[in-house]
Amino acid sequence: FCPAAYREPILTMIEHHYCTHPLLPGSSHPSPDGIKRWAVSQMYKFCVEHDLREVWAYLWENWYRSSRWELWARSVHPEIPILKTTMILESHWRRIKHDFLHHFHMPRCDLLAWILIVKLAPTYYRK
Repeated sequence: FCPAAYREPILTMIEHHYCTHPLLPGSSHPSPDGIKRWAVSQMYKFCVEHDLREVWAYLWENWYRSSRWELWARSVHPEIPILKTTMILESHWRRIKHDFLHHFHMPRCDLLAWILIVKLAPTYYRK
């Protein structure tokens, strides 16, 4: 129900809405309620401009209405939840080092890029 041409812009907007926080400078409102109003308004206007009624209904019901917004938006928390982000990144690099780079002390950039593209990326695509 969402044309392929609009999927990437919508996902980019959702990611931006997810990352926005009152403590981070940016193009939104400096309060959690203001950020929510701004995000809902931005997504709604995008869907109206591109005649995506079903997409907006899905996004509102599953992501942007009050009981759902609090489950995923960082702006509802008074502090920036950096711990989880740091843990995910550390786990990712530990996996790369342990699974793919254990034979190389200081790999060249081309080898590292090849490992990331050929060896690591397919494991994420399979998930």
